[in-house]
Amino acid sequence: MKTGKYLGPHMHGLCYTVIILTLILLGFGIAEAQEDLAQLAQEAYTILQNNCSVCHGEHGSFSEDLLIEYTSLMTTGTVIPGNPGDSEFYKRLIEDTPEKPRMPLGTPALSVEALGTIRRWIEVGAPNWEVEYNVNFITTDAMFTVIEDHVASLAPFDRPFARYFTLTHLYNAGESPEALRAYQRALSKLVNSLSWRFKVINPTPIDPRETIFYIDLRHYEWHVGNEAWTQIEREYPYQIDFDPETQAGLHAKLTHLRAEMDCEVPFVHVDWFLANASLPPLYHDILGLPETDRELERRLEVNVAGNLQSAPGVNVWRAGFNDSRVSNNNRVVERHTSRYGAYWKSYDFAGSSGVQDILTHPLTFKHDGGEVVFNLPNGLQAYYISDASGNRINEAPIRIVRNLAASDPVVRNGL
Repeated sequence: MKTGKYLGPHMHGLCYTVIILTLILLGFGIAEAQEDLAQLAQEAYTILQNNCSVCHGEHGSFSEDLLIEYTSLMTTGTVIPGNPGDSEFYKRLIEDTPEKPRMPLGTPALSVEALGTIRRWIEVGAPNWEVEYNVNFITTDAMFTVIEDHVASLAPFDRPFARYFTLTHLYNAGESPEALRAYQRALSKLVNSLSWRFKVINPTPIDPRETIFYIDLRHYEWHVGNEAWTQIEREYPYQIDFDPETQAGLHAKLTHLRAEMDCEVPFVHVDWFLANASLPPLYHDILGLPETDRELERRLEVNVAGNLQSAPGVNVWRAGFNDSRVSNNNRVVERHTSRYGAYWKSYDFAGSSGVQDILTHPLTFKHDGGEVVFNLPNGLQAYYISDASGNRINEAPIRIVRNLAASDPVVRNGL
C-alpha cells in the first residue's frame, strides 16, 4: 500500500537543495549570533577596563577585593550569568548606599549606554571575553625589517631623530585587538604629556598590524637639553644584542639601525614605557622638571608672590578647604595664569592649628608641602610635588596627603 506520493527526481533534488540551503542559513545565523555575543563580551570588557581596571585590574589598588578578570568574576559569584539583578558586580554599579557606595568610586556613574551593555552581557550568560586570537607571529627579523625600511624612507638628516615603540611581543602573546588599541591610545597620551611642543602629535603605526610606532624626537623636544631618549635608554632593561656569528643577520640589522639612528636602543616596549615613564624618576627626567618649584614657575612665567600682591582676581584666585578629601588637614589651592594656560598650586599641612589654621591665618599660614598641576604648551597637564621649601620630591608624605580611593594611598608624582 502506498503511503505517499512519488515526487519524481526533480522534486527530490529541489527538496535536498532547500534542506541544504536551510542548514547553511542556520549555520550563518548561529555564527552571526556567536559573533554578536563575542562582540558584546568585548564591549563589556572595554567598559570595565576603561572604568574599573585602575583599582581592580591586575595591578590595581583593590585587586585583592575584586579582580576584573573573567574567571575570578565567575568563580567568586560576583557575576551570576543570566541574572544581573542578583549579580553583586552589577548592583554595585547602580546602587549607592553608605555601606556600599556606587562604583566606580569617586567618579561619575557609568552612562546609561554602558550600564545597558553590562546588563545585556550578564543577561545573555556573561560570555567569556578572554578569547584566543589568530596570530600571524611576527619574528624579530621581520620587525627589524619593517623598522629598517621605515628608516630608509626618511631623509638622511631626519634619521637620527627617529625612534620606535613596539607592541610586537604583546601581539605575539595573543593580546586582544582591544587591549592593543588601548596600549596605543595610552602611548599617544603619555608621549604628548611628556612634550614641550605646542602640537599634539601621535606616534605613527608603520606596520599592517599596528604593532610598531614611529616618533620624531623633535616633535616633543626630546632631542634638546636633557636628551630624553638618552634617559630612556639608561633605564630600559630589555636592551638586546646578537651574536655576530650565530645571529649574523640580526646582528647586522641592529648594527645598521644603531648607526643610521645614532643611538644604542632604536626601540622600546610600549608597556614598559607606560609603566616607567609615567612616574619618577623617568617622568621628571623626560620632562626636565627642575629641582624647585621656583625654577618651574620661572620657566612658566608665573610670579606667585607678585600675583598675590597685585593681581588677585586677575592673575590668581585662591580657595581654602578644611576637608578636601586629599589633604589630611587644611588645604589651600591657587590658580595662576601661566605662559601656557593654568598653573594650579596647593598648600598642604601636617596640622590644623596655630599658623597652619587657614581660617585664622588665611594669608600668613605655614605649609608643609604642595602639589602643582600645570598646562603644557599643547594643553595637556603635567604634575609636580614639592616639600615645604619648594624642593621637588617623588611622592608626598602620607601624613599630609593621601589617595583615599586606593589601598596604597601614597600620592606619587606623574600620570
